[in-house]
Amino acid sequence: MLTKTLRTTLRTAAIIQARTRSSRLEGKVLLQINGKPLLKIQIDRLRHCKEVSDIIVATTGSPKDDPIVEFCRQNQIACYRGSENDVLDRYYQTAKLYHSEIIVRLTADCPLIDPRVVDDVVRFYKDNQQAYDFVATTAPPPGTFPDGMDVEVFPMHVLKRAWQNALKPSEREHVTFHFWQQPDLFRTHRIDAPEDWSHFRLTVDYQDDIAFVESLYRHFDQKNQFGDLKQIVDFLTQNARPEDYKRHAFGEGWSTALNNDVMIERLQTRRATALPLVEGEALWRKAVSVIPTGSQTFSKCPSQFVDGVAPKMLVRGRGSRVWDPDGNEYIDYTLGLGPAILGHSDPRVNQAAASAADDFSCPPLPHPMETQLAEKIISLIPCAEMVRFGKNGSDVTAGAVRLARAYTGKEVVACCGYHGWQDWFIGSTTRSLGVPKAVQKLTVPFKYNDIASLKKIFSSHRKNVAAVILEPVNFFEPKENFLEGIRDLCDENKAVLIFDEIITGFRIHMGGAQSYFGVTPDLATFGKAVANGYPLSILCGKQSIMQLLESAFFSFTFGGELPSIAAALKTIELLEEEHVIEHIAKLGHRFREEYNRHAQDLEMPYTRCIGLDFWPEYVFDAQARPRPGTTAWKTSSLEMLSLFQQEIVRRNILTRAAPFISGAHTSYDIEETLSAIKSALYVLRTGLNSNRAQKWTAGKVITPVIRAAT
Repeated sequence: MLTKTLRTTLRTAAIIQARTRSSRLEGKVLLQINGKPLLKIQIDRLRHCKEVSDIIVATTGSPKDDPIVEFCRQNQIACYRGSENDVLDRYYQTAKLYHSEIIVRLTADCPLIDPRVVDDVVRFYKDNQQAYDFVATTAPPPGTFPDGMDVEVFPMHVLKRAWQNALKPSEREHVTFHFWQQPDLFRTHRIDAPEDWSHFRLTVDYQDDIAFVESLYRHFDQKNQFGDLKQIVDFLTQNARPEDYKRHAFGEGWSTALNNDVMIERLQTRRATALPLVEGEALWRKAVSVIPTGSQTFSKCPSQFVDGVAPKMLVRGRGSRVWDPDGNEYIDYTLGLGPAILGHSDPRVNQAAASAADDFSCPPLPHPMETQLAEKIISLIPCAEMVRFGKNGSDVTAGAVRLARAYTGKEVVACCGYHGWQDWFIGSTTRSLGVPKAVQKLTVPFKYNDIASLKKIFSSHRKNVAAVILEPVNFFEPKENFLEGIRDLCDENKAVLIFDEIITGFRIHMGGAQSYFGVTPDLATFGKAVANGYPLSILCGKQSIMQLLESAFFSFTFGGELPSIAAALKTIELLEEEHVIEHIAKLGHRFREEYNRHAQDLEMPYTRCIGLDFWPEYVFDAQARPRPGTTAWKTSSLEMLSLFQQEIVRRNILTRAAPFISGAHTSYDIEETLSAIKSALYVLRTGLNSNRAQKWTAGKVITPVIRAAT
């Protein structure tokens, strides 16, 4: 009785991996047989399964696979877009999105799949799930089913374990290799056919496979037969020659992957290849003709990467991956400058935003969801007694400064860090063009971990400092009670203490850096990660100060824009449920430690990775030397960074010097990145030692976006 109940209640998804790119037969999954694409034939046959509740196509984010997505849309088939190279991640994200409990793994090049075989394998697993983690017709090899009758069944918790631990390239590409190659960790079972039919080939990898499958399909279609496995085998036995159905070796993709499989240490010596960027360059030329700088954000300009090597435009992001217009896939650590803390385009956040948009996009009066989010922020952030929303970080930092001036009646602001584009702050930097001199004089920078530099501001502007605003932590931890000292100075001088937590908020701690370090400001600002890429920022703080917003002007048409508020509620929920901050810290710690180990092994004291686990940064120092007495280099620190970044992106890693890590990044992503880093460091060291580093940089050197005014 229990087994019967499990069979009817467990959500079982047939997930078909499909992409147009193929080394042997490009676009095969949509090739036509009798007027139907291969993928359609396979799905129509799977719809006869009694043990499968969902049929889902898992394709890639590459523009080349847009036709597969359109095919699914037209045929009302569930579809997920993920990594092309990390297929294990693609499967895991698909299963997670569709709440699959049991996964049936299928490939789109098996159009003659027999639903009875699928049902038999699923039933066997459900009846024996206490005994086995993985049941399949093909693995461990060799099996007795024909090539093309590949069915693999396993539960979600086993898939998650493999997703977390598999590191070999073959294990990421072929999804289930990790199961049957780890007999001590996974209990596997192969189901055999009634007879040894392994000499029959019913899959599609080559052009002659298409003709063969088409002849079979036509034969059974004319006889008005379904063409199950037994019928196919009987027909071939009676009517075909061995050379008709034994044209190629079994599992060529598997054997290639295994033969070429290398551990991460071997990958560290791989050569970088030039990436095709033709379509992206054409789109970029069009952009700069109508958009100043070609970008809406300085920090997203191509000047932050080496010209001619890195992509200038991206067309899609999913999880930890992004794709450029030419179909190149990258592991991404820019995350839109930090907001995508759960990974790009998290479908659960998108669904929450879309559901809210069904009610309102921009309601003409306040909506209850605004109160719901405000209450959640107050429950998490120590200083938060009241809350208002903005659209970006600059909105709320400017609002906080205005509030501080209104509350204190003073004008001067002491600042430390980056606080947005408005006049009050940007006038204190090298980007001060257009800011009145009188405004520039009212903002005075001080140095992090240098309490004396702040005391000097209070002394020079006696009784006129309205606020101290700073990023409570960046790449260096506060030392010698630095934050506590600032808190005391503000109290002594009746100044408002503002923590700019646009970056630290929901990344270092759910309560921000103020919770992490135990120092509570009067006001705080949050943004970026709070809504996973949707435009929302937060100004919160003491009620006595925040109530002045009833008079001080802080008002936006889109301040209560509902989809972003819904996205923030869902993002916070997922951050808590999935322990994302702990995951980011774990990966960030490994990144920093291994970067420094590689640099040490290569005898490169002129580079190191600094920062806290939640946001590491690698730095280069052109003044350092590997050994005393070494000839001075003519290469600058920025030139060193540029060559290094160039070699990183050539290995399909997209990052700036301070990589943002998301909940979607995996241990495998980090290992791949560290592999690319070791190769890039080796290139940099060789270039420096031979005085060719400048010549090896293919394009313009990276230029900083902003610097403090001197």
